[in-house]
Amino acid sequence: MTSAGHFVKHLRERGVEWMATLCGHGLNPLFDEASRAGIRLIDTRNEQTASYIADYWGKLTGRAGVCCVSSGVAHANALTGVTNAWFDRSPMLLVSGAGALRTSGMGHFQDMDQVSMARPVTKYCRVLDSADRTVQILEEALAEAESSPRAPVHLTYPLDIQTTPVRKPIPPARVHKAASQPRTADVERALHKAKRPLMICGSEVFYQGAGDAMLDFAAANGIPLVIPIWDRGFVSSPHPAYCGVIGAATGGASLLADADVLLLAGAANDYRVRFLNHPRQKAVAVDDFAGLSECRTPGFGDWLKEARSRVSSHRERILANRKGETLGAADVIGAIEPVLTAETSLLVDGGSIGQWAHQLLCTGRYPGHWLTCGRSGVVGWGLGGAMAARLARPQAPVILLSGDGAFTFTVAEIECAVRQKLPFVAVVADDEAWGITRVGHEQEYSKAIASVLGPVAFDRLAESLGARGRRAATPQALTRELRKALDSETVTVIQVPITGGNP
Repeated sequence: MTSAGHFVKHLRERGVEWMATLCGHGLNPLFDEASRAGIRLIDTRNEQTASYIADYWGKLTGRAGVCCVSSGVAHANALTGVTNAWFDRSPMLLVSGAGALRTSGMGHFQDMDQVSMARPVTKYCRVLDSADRTVQILEEALAEAESSPRAPVHLTYPLDIQTTPVRKPIPPARVHKAASQPRTADVERALHKAKRPLMICGSEVFYQGAGDAMLDFAAANGIPLVIPIWDRGFVSSPHPAYCGVIGAATGGASLLADADVLLLAGAANDYRVRFLNHPRQKAVAVDDFAGLSECRTPGFGDWLKEARSRVSSHRERILANRKGETLGAADVIGAIEPVLTAETSLLVDGGSIGQWAHQLLCTGRYPGHWLTCGRSGVVGWGLGGAMAARLARPQAPVILLSGDGAFTFTVAEIECAVRQKLPFVAVVADDEAWGITRVGHEQEYSKAIASVLGPVAFDRLAESLGARGRRAATPQALTRELRKALDSETVTVIQVPITGGNP
């Protein structure tokens, strides 16, 4: 059996059922073996989308999604999704084809150092340069991707290695990593001196399946629990300790600024928590999620009650500031809310619409199967993300809420989703602008600078790509169209013209 045959066989043994891809140089032997083994090839029209599919599968499942692309610029395109995964510490494997190893560096077709390009945004990155080591190297990469902290990994796979027979296979090494030392005593000491503690839970809480434990601890001790904007949620239903998201550019309830002790559980120290440089605050890392239940605290029930009141008041202020004579983001979000079930996969792609969705939709609950751009703040991932959501949770409804700018990054992928029977409903909030940027320009410079877009008939564009296209001019019409679309077995795009600049 060739190296490519062993590669595909090991993927199958690990439960891999599909690979997201775009055909091209350096992939044919791998494609052939995948098709023989029954691994589905989810083809796309842009390598960015293929990598987003793998990235968002990893975000949903905690297991590495697999993306295979060709060499050269195709590899560079795929690094978009890899970079997004690197920001969020989500697992994925990028396999990039390449010319023969024996002529590498001599100027063969699309000859370039793909590993050096991928190394800054991967946890493990190398050329698969030995047929006998195929399974060993592949398993090393996958193990690194799926071990904590999760991260994207990359393998460049030369054509001549793919077709080389494996003579003496080298088995994977078994590596056991030492667990980090728990520091629950630090948490307990800090809480005994606190008056207004705040628990900040990042994506790692979701990936480790520790969400329920965190919520139980927060509720038992009266500690408000928040999630940094763009991190993974884990609040499947309304919970007394959950107080929404923090770090949004559009503001928020004054919880972070007024807290005196910050408990960081799997959350990054970055701009969303103001870099933890407030002189009157103490920040403590929560490393031992399971051991946290052993902490004894004085309890902070009054502070939790006040925090919940602040969150509710902030949401009411947003809605009160709506300019009711025109359709806005809040109307779109309000029309979507009634059709959401406990199982709905909700994806939010877009700067402005994403901000308001977090402020208005993620205050009561924030399930793990709701997806956003992540810590990178990228837009344009939504169509690939919707395809990944359909693959990961095939029986669940999938709704993509997107801005018009974000939606057009890879809009041709609608055809791929329709053809490959990966249905979803896309709601396009259309303000003919890069909304959040335009608002910033107008506030700072009194004019929009390169942030205004022209009109697009998204409903007719969707139909030209084989999908159902609809328009909705009122919240009631949008809710009706959503209910009809969710009963359909194909992709539906609902265009909703809105006025930007306010919720």
